[in-house]
Amino acid sequence: MFDCRSKDFLKYAFDLFPDRDYLIVTQPHTIAETALLNKFSVVPKKSENTFSHVLYVLHRDQLYEQDMHVTRTTKADLDQIMNLIESSGTDAAQTNEILKQITNATSSFASPNLSFCARIENTVIATFMISKDVNLDYYISHFHIQDQILLTEHERKGHSRLVYSAINPIFEKSTRFFLKEILRLSGKTCLYFEVEGKTVIPTIFHELIHVRSRRFPHFLDRKWDHERWENKG
Repeated sequence: MFDCRSKDFLKYAFDLFPDRDYLIVTQPHTIAETALLNKFSVVPKKSENTFSHVLYVLHRDQLYEQDMHVTRTTKADLDQIMNLIESSGTDAAQTNEILKQITNATSSFASPNLSFCARIENTVIATFMISKDVNLDYYISHFHIQDQILLTEHERKGHSRLVYSAINPIFEKSTRFFLKEILRLSGKTCLYFEVEGKTVIPTIFHELIHVRSRRFPHFLDRKWDHERWENKG
């Protein structure tokens, strides 16, 4: 009867152990998840692991999810964004390049991208950068996007591409909320993410749907260069 309110007990559980930051739960694969476990993150198993249970982890800061909000990035956020990018394992050269693009998207109206931050109070917990426009004709001709999207139901300016994202692992469970807020604030209704041979798969990948590519025998030996399209917006 009270399963849906089980998360209300988490705060009191942490209050009993103020020196502990994580709550860990394990249960067999054959048991259905309860409403309580919806707040936990599933820890992926290593290939050599023989443990028969699923491992769930929750950090105490995840209890602040009701205070999360997403806004456009400001210059005051850049230092925290740099720390977030560095903590994701990105090397110095890539960090500087990404930060340069985010800074440009934040301060220049002429930038082809938009930058957003998710935060709790004054702490940045996630950063995202999306494009203002996409080469929609190229997507239509090279991918079966009509299998997933009713294009007639979306405005032409409602399409965007995810350029970069970084989320504090503690709050990865709120990824879908972040994406919904980004689309709402940017006025977009469709978000794309392009995967190439050396693309680093972001943590939000599980929220996306794979779209089949069209087969063009005469294109198979050509490198896919989507950047050849010039944004005329």
